[in-house]
Parts: sequence; structure tokens; C-alpha cells
Amino acid sequence: MVGALIVVELVIVVAVVGGGLHQDLTLQRIDTNRAFYAAEGGVNMALREAWTGADEDGDGTVGAISDNADPDDDPAIGAAAVSVSATETDGVTTLTGVGRSERARRRIEMHVQAE
Repeated sequence: MVGALIVVELVIVVAVVGGGLHQDLTLQRIDTNRAFYAAEGGVNMALREAWTGADEDGDGTVGAISDNADPDDDPAIGAAAVSVSATETDGVTTLTGVGRSERARRRIEMHVQAE
């Protein structure tokens, strides 16, 4: 009888610990997706600035979003924040978006060439 109770107790402990690990992985996946979509949204915002030729976020650079090395003023997209830098080499503009959400960071690049 005591042996059966110990086995049941161990099964419950393993289920609780396993569930906690699964929940942590789920939260990390959510943060990763938030960071990715923030980076993608930021690059799209920067691309719009480049198309219109206007510095819509006021960071002093057309085609960049909050490119001032101050993470406190980066725009929020949902629960994530983003910054985008723009560099030009040989007529190709590279937009580099960095999205951050809690424990995750994602970086994407878009290469744009004027015709």
C-alpha cells in the first residue's frame, strides 16, 4: 500500500515538473515569434520611410527606425520593441531590423536596390 502511494506521488511530481518545463518552452517560442514579427514590421516601416523619403520617426535618418543606440525609445510592436539600421553599399541599401521581446532577439536583413 505504501509502495503504491509512493509511485503515485512520484508520477504526480514528474507530471508537474514536466508541465513546468513545457510551459517555459512555450513562452520562449512566443517571445521568439514576437521578436521576429517586430523585426519584420520594423523593416517594413523603414522601407516605407525610404519610399516616401521622409523621416517619419524623427531619428535623423530616412530609412532607419530608432537608429540611435537608445533602446528606451525604440517603437513597440505588440509586446516587442524594434530598431532598424540602414547602410548603403554600391547602390544596395541593407535594412537590418532587430526585434526584442523578453528573452528573445531576432535580426533580419532586407536588401533593396533602386532601379
